[in-house]
Amino acid sequence: MTRDIDITVAICTYNGADRVPEVLDHLHAQEEVEQVDWEVLVVDNNSTDETSEVVEQYKDAWNRPADLRCVVETRQGLAFARQRVIDESTSTLVAFLDDDNLPAPDWVAEVV
Repeated sequence: MTRDIDITVAICTYNGADRVPEVLDHLHAQEEVEQVDWEVLVVDNNSTDETSEVVEQYKDAWNRPADLRCVVETRQGLAFARQRVIDESTSTLVAFLDDDNLPAPDWVAEVV
């Protein structure tokens, strides 16, 4: 049985090993999300760098109620990556961030 998730925050990235950490830091610091059941889903769009490994390192140290997941989409292109988010998500809402978007501290709460 899967739990009901309010929102999936999705980051689709290609070779984002240098960019994704800052986005994850901003998501980790989200405020006013105590009543929100949310997850962060990074879609590695067939990167040739260490994107997936970087996310896995964050996952090991992630101490938020929000889950952090990473999946690899081998079909190149943003449309394939976004479709993978839709296929993987079980949430009511999906919010997309680019790998160079830095959300404000209350971004998740405001989106929900």
